[in-house]
Amino acid sequence: MKNIVKYFKLLKFGLQTRTMAILAVLFGALGIVYELIDFNSNGLIPFSGLYLGLAGMYIYQVVITSGVSALVQVSPLRKKLLCSAPVLFTAITTTLTFTIFVILRLTVGVNRFLKNNPGGDTTICYVNILASAALLAFLFLYFSFSYRYYIISTVIMAIILIPSLIIFVRSDFNITASLIRSVSGLIDVFGKAGAIILSYLILWAGCLLCYLCNVALYRKPLSSIAYRSALRQASAK
Repeated sequence: MKNIVKYFKLLKFGLQTRTMAILAVLFGALGIVYELIDFNSNGLIPFSGLYLGLAGMYIYQVVITSGVSALVQVSPLRKKLLCSAPVLFTAITTTLTFTIFVILRLTVGVNRFLKNNPGGDTTICYVNILASAALLAFLFLYFSFSYRYYIISTVIMAIILIPSLIIFVRSDFNITASLIRSVSGLIDVFGKAGAIILSYLILWAGCLLCYLCNVALYRKPLSSIAYRSALRQASAK
């Protein structure tokens, strides 16, 4: 708890803390609004879950850029600020926003789906949740690499993410029926609560992988190509 308090105090050395906080709140609000007006029930990944998850990205940026300020450079907490602190703050934020998404999806979302598809299989809503958790876990892994190897990690992410989103958002691919059958089987064995618990385990597994990658990449400098301006401003503090 003491370290968390110290982390908060050191956040003032991050880049554009207020702006990033506003963007985090904005994306969180957009995710909620999108979930309320368009549930995208035909696809496997609802964009509302993605918007809510992206809120954590801005928190991650604030924390990790604070680690390059002149004062933090000599702080004994520097390693934690570059390794565990970004993951901790982002995990808390993303868990909160993901929980909001889950609640909306299982209440308003399920009711809207049944209204539009009387007697329909609501398993798609649980597929939405699990797929969104997997996407957010993937983004956590991207965060860890992008701040060190921005270009190559972004290219790899685009190669993997764009085709995946096309497949997951459209419902006319065989993968849709396959995943629904798999999740239905999961629900039969572990119940609906088990599917929800699994989604959180997937999300937190992404957090853990992000932390382990941060530790492995700790001595690698932050990308000067993507964050030259950011690093210059943070280092001047």
